[in-house]
Amino acid sequence: MKKREKKSKSKKTSWRNRVADWLISPGGKWRQKLKIEYRQQLREIVLNPVAWFRGVDLPEGHVTPWELFLFALSAALAHINNGLSGKQDFLYKEYYRIAPNKISVGSVISSLWDAANDPVLGTYMDRKRWGPREWRIIMRISAVTGHTLNVIKLLDGGMSDWQHIVVLVACNCIQDIIGTMDAVAGQKMRAGISPYSQQRARTQVWSSVGSSIGYPLSMIPNLLMGFKDILGLNDYQIIVVGAICVLPMNIISSFLLSFMKQRVSFRPGAPINSLPDDPSHITPLQDEMPPQPTESVEEERERMRQTLRKKLDEKEKRQQEQDMTAKERRARRREEKRIHREKFKRGEYEIDPNTGEPKLTILESFAVTKYNKYFIANTIAGFITVFTPTVDELLIFRYLVPKLKFFGNELGGEVLLQLKWQIAGTFVTFTKPFSRQMVNLIGGPLKTHKLNNLLIIVANFLFFLIGANKLWKIFLITIIQALLNVVADMDAVAGSLLTYEMLDYVELKTGLRTEGVTTAVSALITKIVSNNIGTLTGNAFLEWTGYTGGYDETGEALPPRFVKYMWPMFTLATVFDNFVYLIARSFIKYSPEDSDRVEALLKERRAAKDREKQEADEVSVGADHTGK
Repeated sequence: MKKREKKSKSKKTSWRNRVADWLISPGGKWRQKLKIEYRQQLREIVLNPVAWFRGVDLPEGHVTPWELFLFALSAALAHINNGLSGKQDFLYKEYYRIAPNKISVGSVISSLWDAANDPVLGTYMDRKRWGPREWRIIMRISAVTGHTLNVIKLLDGGMSDWQHIVVLVACNCIQDIIGTMDAVAGQKMRAGISPYSQQRARTQVWSSVGSSIGYPLSMIPNLLMGFKDILGLNDYQIIVVGAICVLPMNIISSFLLSFMKQRVSFRPGAPINSLPDDPSHITPLQDEMPPQPTESVEEERERMRQTLRKKLDEKEKRQQEQDMTAKERRARRREEKRIHREKFKRGEYEIDPNTGEPKLTILESFAVTKYNKYFIANTIAGFITVFTPTVDELLIFRYLVPKLKFFGNELGGEVLLQLKWQIAGTFVTFTKPFSRQMVNLIGGPLKTHKLNNLLIIVANFLFFLIGANKLWKIFLITIIQALLNVVADMDAVAGSLLTYEMLDYVELKTGLRTEGVTTAVSALITKIVSNNIGTLTGNAFLEWTGYTGGYDETGEALPPRFVKYMWPMFTLATVFDNFVYLIARSFIKYSPEDSDRVEALLKERRAAKDREKQEADEVSVGADHTGK
């Protein structure tokens, strides 16, 4: 009997392949609505999610999903700290009951230090020949020291009012040095993460996504403060003890951003689009010469003669320097400065042989930024709005809005404020992943900026008219704020896009990168406006209203001026600030088409420099080989 032949079993395709084929094949209306590149990306995710996450097959210069995840995670963890350290000023006024004008003394000293330190340090860092390794070290040191100093500023230790101010100023001055270096390092690293502005903007988008995910963490302190009478806690226990407990998480959140990969080198002579961490790396030549035999006796003697001659020349030069009179030295320095200025006006920069960077004075570093119209507009607007008072919304909700009831207990206004923030931030959570696309749809970063400023002006004027003395009014304001937050998130992405686009434009015009000076001055304005001068005028306004703090514990009546003017100042000050920024940005002319053109020209220039460097190295190696 013949044995029955077994039928060969056809090999079944895996479920991954079936799903991948279904995604890429033309089919139903939902799949047809997705662009082919998005469907292709979904197919790659299904087939090999690990490879997709690591960005194995991504085009050169594109940011990987793994890096975007780090940006999102860092932003999410940062919210643990934001809800606590951001209440430093509130703690000083409400718990320590330090007079607002005393706090202003610390603010003025900190402002003067900011004004002297930030621009000088930023321009100094622009001229340093530092790369990813140095930037990472700076970012990691800042992660530890910056967050630790934030906790130290909150501590009590039985100090008097003025002792608190001394600790505040000391911590602010140290933080300012570290923070400026960290901000410049972060800006340099973000600029080098990709040569494409749209890819750099993706990091901002996913940082924003992470902020939305981590936002519930920042609401915990406010909720605890709202329930403090029920829980038997006070402001100090909630804010200070909480800040100490979450300190390790804050350090980790800042550490994560130091792991971003660098794809663009701004170091002279380095490869353009594949920068390793080793700053001494040189691109290997195509036809590298084999190792040559060691030098002969005659060659060694000649090298020693040249070395000795060089030392004698240096000695003679030092002797001439000593023999010169003070008048002759001054005349020589003036002549050197004159030649340097003439070269600078012609766009010629003397290269420092030790660093490989252009030798520029601080004033010349600032002069380079004349091409950055966005930076100039923001700087002018920042200094115009410098004296706008900063009003703490938490004080308004603690004392001026209706109280909520919870099982017969009256809750603090912090709970209502947190509910307002939570509801207003919910809708934007779903729009954040598409913010970059919406910015492009509106017509670019500049138009998005102007739209955001205009909407904030209209909305805050409405808030002023509506008031905050009824729960239904708070609910209406919350709904309007939810719509504003969508545009505000797009505005943050637009700011990131335009910042790097204008830095690219400056590089195209001058050949120089100015992240240091622009970041330092931008940080200076933020610190002066938000943390110092704005706080100073806000504190003066509080003193004028008769505010002394601690009214919940003492049971004292609120000052009439406080009740009457806090809400108008809170809303109308925002109207004024955005009106100034709207006018300043209306003078900028820079379209998305200009950005694309600059990006293409800059890529060509960097590639040309890379080719010139390789050709020079080949000629040098060939000449050495021929000579030997």
